[in-house]
Amino acid sequence: MAKTTTAVNLSAGLQKLGHKVLLIDTDPQANATVHLGFEGSELEKTLDNLYYEEALSVEDTIHCRDQLDVLPAGYPLAYADKKLSGIPAGEKLLRERIAPIRNQYNYIIIDCPPNLGFLTMNAFAAATDVMVLIKPEYFALEGLKRISKMATVVQRRLNPELQMFGYLLANFDARKKQHKQIRRSIIEAFPDRVFNTIIRTNATLSNCTSKGQTVFEYDSRSHGAADYIKLAEEVAQYG
Repeated sequence: MAKTTTAVNLSAGLQKLGHKVLLIDTDPQANATVHLGFEGSELEKTLDNLYYEEALSVEDTIHCRDQLDVLPAGYPLAYADKKLSGIPAGEKLLRERIAPIRNQYNYIIIDCPPNLGFLTMNAFAAATDVMVLIKPEYFALEGLKRISKMATVVQRRLNPELQMFGYLLANFDARKKQHKQIRRSIIEAFPDRVFNTIIRTNATLSNCTSKGQTVFEYDSRSHGAADYIKLAEEVAQYG
């Protein structure tokens, strides 16, 4: 859930800083959609409609929630791999569909599925920057090296504009030596690519998810809220 928690709360943090933000949920599990209090099955038009209905306007799939625009996921997205992966240039569908509104936003945040399939490749083709979340666990560094190589391949073959924006440590506990050691190792391996902001372990981040709220709505004084507004400020500084 760390990636979805970050997608939602980074979007909300950037919006709080005065930016116009669109959050796109491309995960068939629709976790970001539910996190923001939407129920995919009750929404008339969602991302899957945008993929499957060529005549549908992207504006008709966007839902506004407290000044944060959301393109939610519907559960039929689970069939996107089978239904759409065979069409010519199918991996560029999302890029083409959101093209008419790109300039309307300061930031478009895409929450991807955990696997490298049709939907993730569409997100990579539509994106300009990739943020990678890291849990401070052993073998995290090896995983980062694989992701970096994958991003390079995608950049070369699919989207020349794609850049590795940075690596973000989440679920971090400063009391644990292992977490500190892993952070040092990642900084040594990827200098200038690791965010200064660290998302600390905080129960508020789990609790706000179940309530359909952002961390700022649930508890604006929590460590989670402080960390995500700091992350939003850091992203805005470089982005």
